[in-house]
Amino acid sequence: MRRLLVRWGSGLLLVVLLAVTVIGLAGGPGRETDRAYELEQRLRCPVCKSVSVADSPSDTAQAMRQVVRDQIAAGRTDDQIIDHFRARYGGWVLIDPPMSGRTLALWILSLAAVASSTTWFVLRWRRRPEPVEPSTEDREMVDAALEEIRTRDPIEEQP
Repeated sequence: MRRLLVRWGSGLLLVVLLAVTVIGLAGGPGRETDRAYELEQRLRCPVCKSVSVADSPSDTAQAMRQVVRDQIAAGRTDDQIIDHFRARYGGWVLIDPPMSGRTLALWILSLAAVASSTTWFVLRWRRRPEPVEPSTEDREMVDAALEEIRTRDPIEEQP
């Protein structure tokens, strides 16, 4: 009988611990914190310009992080929060702006510039003339100059 109680107690304890773990992972405050961090990663700091709000130490970024947390607590969706910041700071506040006609044109022009400059360098490199072998007369002249340098007396060179 005692064995049966120990088994049931252990099983019940295991079920309770499992339930607490699942509930904690599924809906705890960590989920809101993760969501806030993901949103902060998508926003550019207006002070630092090249750093996300999540990584920036500026006071403005701290205030923006607080606004993100407040809006999450108010039940707003990610798109509503992003739209709030876009309305306030403009489209540049997004680290990865959505693909639009303007950004698509910039991407295409950038890739075209890289491709054309690479093609130009490759073609120019291929058209480079082969080095010309020196003539026998040129070689004899160089050999004579080298021989003169080798046979020169080091004392003559001193001023």
